Amino acid sequence: MKNIYKEIYEDSSEFKIWVKLDNGCYIGTMNYSEKNITILQKLLMSFSEQYGEEIDYEAAKEELKLYSDFGKLFIYLDENLNPVSMNGCIYDYDNETVQFISNKKENLHSLYFYGLSTLKYYRGKGACGHLIRFAIQYAQNIGFDYVYARTDLIGSKSEKIMEKSGLEICKYDNMIITEWVDVTESKGDYRLHLYLPLDESVTTIPKGDFFLASDTEDRKIIYERKKGKELILCKK
Repeated sequence: MKNIYKEIYEDSSEFKIWVKLDNGCYIGTMNYSEKNITILQKLLMSFSEQYGEEIDYEAAKEELKLYSDFGKLFIYLDENLNPVSMNGCIYDYDNETVQFISNKKENLHSLYFYGLSTLKYYRGKGACGHLIRFAIQYAQNIGFDYVYARTDLIGSKSEKIMEKSGLEICKYDNMIITEWVDVTESKGDYRLHLYLPLDESVTTIPKGDFFLASDTEDRKIIYERKKGKELILCKK
């Protein structure tokens, strides 16, 4: 594959296909347009299914604008050029729970996998894996120091997909760094973070308000740190 990544970085086309894969499918990018808002809204339906969070036209419009202004939206298309999966990435997005540090550099640059989704009928065919690997290659060629993502602490299919692509869970003192996220006014859950250092000097420590969960199958919450307080042992 020719080095197209810098071209992708600078490109602002409404929609453009960059690669045809060996399986007959394609990877492209999508920027802001009225037509693309509807496409993105359809691709985001998995979030409604999983979290009960309604993705209406205005929410899709706002998210598409976010990718166009501050990142890149990678799209996976099937053999008939139908958009079936997405990996929306944001540049240098501030993580409120995990701090990425290096003993070589002070200012690190990241690619955050903000929105990873596949239409229900197309899941299990490897679309997300292709998009993740392509985004990693993109980050490497553009000069980012690491990529990272956030997913559910327990029962996440995305976690397994990302681990296959080389991402690892962010940990501290052999425990998983996690956070509580309010999805709606009445619903929330714990999330963990995964990352892949593209510079071998990059490591992680917790910051802000965070929880530490056991690195075991049940991933039980052990400690919490809230509002600048010291670590508190959570009740059993």
